[in-house]
Amino acid sequence: MVTQITLGTFGTQGGRTVLTGGASQIDTKGLIDSLAAAKRAPAVTLETKNTTIDAQSKALNDLKTIFAKLQSASDTLRNPPGVAIDSKNIFQYRTANVTTSTGVSASSFIDVAVQPGAIAQSYTINSVTQLAFQTKQQSSNFVLADSTTASAVTAGATAGLFKAGTVNLRAVDGTVGGVALTLNTGDSLETVASKFNEISSRTGIQASVLTVTPGTYRLIFTATRPGTTYGFDLGLTAPTPNAGIASDATGVFAQLGAITTTQPAQNSLFTIDGVAISREGNAVADALTGVTFNLKQPTVSGTINVNIQPDTTLISNAITQFADAYNEFKLFASNQSQLDENSQPTETAVLYNNSTFRNIVTSVNSEVLRVVSGITGTGNPSQLADIGIKLDNFAGDETNPETKNILTVDTDRLNSLLLSNFDGVRKLFEYQQVSDNSSFVVSKRSNNLDVTGFQLVIDSVAGTYQATYTDPVSGLTTINLTGTPISGGGVSLKGPAGSALEGSEFVFAAAGDATINVTLTQGYGDRFFNLVSSFTDVAGGTLVTELDTLNNNKTRNTTEITSIDEKIVQFREQLVQQYASLEAALSRANNLLQLLDAQANARNNG
Repeated sequence: MVTQITLGTFGTQGGRTVLTGGASQIDTKGLIDSLAAAKRAPAVTLETKNTTIDAQSKALNDLKTIFAKLQSASDTLRNPPGVAIDSKNIFQYRTANVTTSTGVSASSFIDVAVQPGAIAQSYTINSVTQLAFQTKQQSSNFVLADSTTASAVTAGATAGLFKAGTVNLRAVDGTVGGVALTLNTGDSLETVASKFNEISSRTGIQASVLTVTPGTYRLIFTATRPGTTYGFDLGLTAPTPNAGIASDATGVFAQLGAITTTQPAQNSLFTIDGVAISREGNAVADALTGVTFNLKQPTVSGTINVNIQPDTTLISNAITQFADAYNEFKLFASNQSQLDENSQPTETAVLYNNSTFRNIVTSVNSEVLRVVSGITGTGNPSQLADIGIKLDNFAGDETNPETKNILTVDTDRLNSLLLSNFDGVRKLFEYQQVSDNSSFVVSKRSNNLDVTGFQLVIDSVAGTYQATYTDPVSGLTTINLTGTPISGGGVSLKGPAGSALEGSEFVFAAAGDATINVTLTQGYGDRFFNLVSSFTDVAGGTLVTELDTLNNNKTRNTTEITSIDEKIVQFREQLVQQYASLEAALSRANNLLQLLDAQANARNNG
């Protein structure tokens, strides 16, 4: 006869009392854990997805970093849109090769600095006749205890010292009547020099104290700029030409004594291609646009030859950096596409099944194989292979797997072509637009551009702006551009969506009607810049959008995981209560069985 039912014993779980098994071998804790784990399976799935999202987000952010390098490398090669900024266009950079006809180092006589955009041309410096100097004058000796001892005295005092009072020095700032210099009784030489220097920007005259011997001093007066305009003579008063003193009504300089000129002002003199040039300084930046001549000493004999040319070394390095940035992307893509021995993505290939990444890879691969449209002329390169940049296979190393179609640069061929066909190499990378109207410029372009020439007719009265071009399929095609008037006259034009000028914007900065003929080419630098922009642009770039989507998915998953965990807490509570109720019922049943056994035993013994 069964006298007791034992389902389990009470234990503690999560701070609450639960059944933990007993003679029946039923483990209620295990049951609750198993039921909760089963119910939490969707949350585990979401956590796994979040782990994948984190890995993909990191990889895509790494890709953004690589694209930043590729975009920067492309930017220097593309010829930025809008008003040309030469400093941002590597093909506008120049270098100067300076030699002499005598073989002596040209740097002994002249240095030449060239700004981006300067005309590539050769010049001859026939001679450097003289350098520009500033006036230098000095006073007679001051016999004083030291330079801080009084040198300004009252009227009638020792000759050779300054008199207290006010003198008007010549003004180079336009002040009528000169610039006042006031000396006081007790002013030392250092004080006098300081007062000169306080107004030197207005007078063009500065002063310093020279110690001849201890106790003997002189004041040195120097023009603040070289050349005759700032030349002066403190021994002369107005209206004498080149006077240093405009007026000295109180006789401040009357007792001073002789002023000696140790270096007269003079302008620099030199010749460029036989044309005499005179300037007030030795750094001459206004003779040739974008070229600064720094004169160092007069030439003795012979000529100086200056050859200004494109900085092909800088350009070659920029093109190599472009190839390196592209190859970094290729190696990254190869790692993300790597398969193991079972033809499954490796653990690190977290983007293998990411459709956005695969589309990006396809777009980049297609772009590097493109032939630049619109390039004409025999011998002009139209693809990268033409300038020594070829697709090659990388065998792989300890870090990267085998990778197909990386770029290898034959620098010898590239450098040779930069010297022999600079404009051809330049056109291969830049966006170039040529029109017969200087008021017409491009302000924006995209890779949707699908035309190498068009004629634009601007009818300002009718407000119509029509571009006509030859489509390879449809033939002669005319489209209407959207025009928006701009301040000061002219119009901003935008190509319509779906047309060969989609994404292109132009500015016609002139009033009235016009017919403009335009030819253009869009090279690798411009197209890669635009392509990467379409990936990384904060406003709708595909890579940025994918990162946002992943982040939103993770946020949604995390919210769902929290909700599931909250429900599981409630589920555990329900199970605990159910098992506790069952335990109470079993306890009562055991008590009843014990009572029945006791009654049966009493009858049997009676």
